[in-house]
Amino acid sequence: MHNPADIRRRDLHLGDTVTVYKAGDIIPRVQAAVVRLRPAGAVEVPLPDACPRCGGEINKAQERWRCAKGTSCALPALIEYAAGREMLDIDGLGRTYVASLIESGAVTDVADLFTLTVDQLTAASGSAKRGAKLAEQIETARSRPLSRVFCALGVLGTGRSMSRRIARHFGTMDAIRQADAAAMQDVEGIGPEKAPVVVEQVAALAPVIEKLIAAGVNMTEPEEPTASVHGEGPGPLAGKVVVVTGKMAGPLDGLGRSEMNALIEKAGGRAGSSVNSKTSILVAAPSASGKPSSKAVRAAELGVEVLTPEAFADLVADHLT
Repeated sequence: MHNPADIRRRDLHLGDTVTVYKAGDIIPRVQAAVVRLRPAGAVEVPLPDACPRCGGEINKAQERWRCAKGTSCALPALIEYAAGREMLDIDGLGRTYVASLIESGAVTDVADLFTLTVDQLTAASGSAKRGAKLAEQIETARSRPLSRVFCALGVLGTGRSMSRRIARHFGTMDAIRQADAAAMQDVEGIGPEKAPVVVEQVAALAPVIEKLIAAGVNMTEPEEPTASVHGEGPGPLAGKVVVVTGKMAGPLDGLGRSEMNALIEKAGGRAGSSVNSKTSILVAAPSASGKPSSKAVRAAELGVEVLTPEAFADLVADHLT
């Protein structure tokens, strides 16, 4: 529903009953309106003529409309995102404290987090104890691997998994910044349309990156071993595409989608989002109803190997931390 052109193509009106399907067997997506159930006098879904957040102009150059002010409009959300568990993991830096730091002028971008004093953090949190704790968390965040730091920048078209691929491919932030669109396409999952967007975003973030470097934030990605811990060759998932579905259990209990994807890549494999002819393994947790998921049904149709979370944990045991 972020795409105005798509809303118009599907002829959506306020009050419509719609059909929904799971795109890629995962994401709920509106398919079409059930016109016969449309309320009398229903009007088309109105499209904004100004940014809902700041009231500024909208950049309509792409199908996904965005605020013309860019990241400055979404600064609170970006800082919260950067401080999240899977990025810089600054525990305790929530919405209220972020808002206070931005309002005071202490934080104007992600890099400013690393120049905050204990006094500033104390003022934002209202507690000397919380301020000191946040300062410790931020100090620890300086040594996060490049993949997490890059993800915290909020580059359009990249998330946790893509940030890992970019960081592992280039190794250093300097190499990422020097990459042109052609070089960026060498990263798995980045095509000719996404590559120039990523390169442009990285270039636009140069001032923030320079501030991060000046603040002593790590700008390198640790090398992944190409062999197993026993020295017996590549990881157990080398050359395999692995798809995960359901809530993990056993040794994998508590691992979310991003963490499972990281484990798959660490063991030499590639994480997939949907079951298809390229899928090698489906890790499927039993459902509460006992009925197989749509992914499990598709895996059976294609003859894809299906493993329980416990069996998969045994397979990648050398790579569990």
